[in-house]
Amino acid sequence: MKRLLTLCLSTVMAAISFSSCEETKETDDRHNWKERNAAYISDIAAKCDTSLTEKDAGINSIFRILSFKLNPKESDHNITTDYVYCQILAKGDGKESPLYTDSVRINFRLRLIPTDNFPNGQVLDQSYTTQELDPEINIPASFVISGLVDGVATALQHMKTGDSWRLYIPYSLGYGKSNVRNVPGYSTLIFDLNLIEYAKTGNPLSLK
Repeated sequence: MKRLLTLCLSTVMAAISFSSCEETKETDDRHNWKERNAAYISDIAAKCDTSLTEKDAGINSIFRILSFKLNPKESDHNITTDYVYCQILAKGDGKESPLYTDSVRINFRLRLIPTDNFPNGQVLDQSYTTQELDPEINIPASFVISGLVDGVATALQHMKTGDSWRLYIPYSLGYGKSNVRNVPGYSTLIFDLNLIEYAKTGNPLSLK
C-alpha cells in the first residue's frame, strides 16, 4: 500500500512538473511581446525597398504603403508604424482597386510573429480550408473594407482582383495596444490576402 501511494504521488508530481513546464513554455512565447514585435516590424521595414510601389514591385519584393488615414505631404516618412509592408505573392489580372466603402471577397490567413512554439507564426483566423492557398477550393469571406483594421484596409485599396499579398502590419494599424479577443496588445499582424472580387457600395457581391 505504501509503495502504491508513493507511486501515485510520484505520478502526480510528474504531472504537475509537466504542466508547469508547459505553462512556462507558453509564457515564454509572449515574453517581452511588445519589444519583440517592434523588433520584428523594424526588421521587415529594413528589408523594404522604399522606392517601389505596387505597380513596379516584383514577386516577393517588399514595399510599403502609408496608412490611408495619413496625408503623405504631412507625414514623417521615417515613422515605421505609419506603414503597412507588402509582399506580392502572385499578381492577378484585375485593372482597378476597390475603394474604402466597397465590399470585398477575400481568402485570408492571419498569423502572429514567429515564436519558439509557432515557428511560422500562430494562426489566429483564416478562411483557408487547405494548408496553402487554393482559390479553386477555398471559400472566400466577405467584408466591407471600412470594417477592417487600417492596415488591411490600406492594402486592399491598392490590390487588384486576383492579387495575393502578404501584409506585415504594425500594431498601430492593427488591433492596437490592448488585447482584442485572441490577439495580444502590441501585436504585429501577418496577413496573407487574396482578393477575389469587390463590389461598389449598393451593389451585391457574387454568390460564388
